[in-house]
Amino acid sequence: MSAYDLSSLNVMVVDDNVHMLRIIKTIFFSMGITNVQYLSSVKAARAELLHMQPDIIVTDWEMKPIDGLSFTRQLRRDGGYFSRVPIILLTGHTEYERVMEAIQSGVSDVLAKPVSIEILHRRLCRIVDISSMSASEFIVEDEEYLEIG
Repeated sequence: MSAYDLSSLNVMVVDDNVHMLRIIKTIFFSMGITNVQYLSSVKAARAELLHMQPDIIVTDWEMKPIDGLSFTRQLRRDGGYFSRVPIILLTGHTEYERVMEAIQSGVSDVLAKPVSIEILHRRLCRIVDISSMSASEFIVEDEEYLEIG
């Protein structure tokens, strides 16, 4: 896939669908990413975040009682580390307006369901790459950024 070794990533996945958690777990395992917290609610995620600082958070958009976009907004308001931790939002709704709402709310990337290993891997590599850039290098010229998929 790439030269990136993602195996050391510390990831949190939040999704209230057990089937989707299994799919994501299989994808991460195939990438060699094993340090992952799989949680079924924002409440459980907030409790875990008291004790950990994941490198990346992957969350579903539509969950109850708190959805992934509200979770993202909460984290960004918390400030500090959580104002900048990369967040990937998973959704079945990829209309332009919804994607822009997510990005304006602080989401780092939006991925359409069903998620493929290739797309998720590419997005994780981009996040790792951006995280290693200096501020002067951070100019987004990647046309794929708004690609849904």
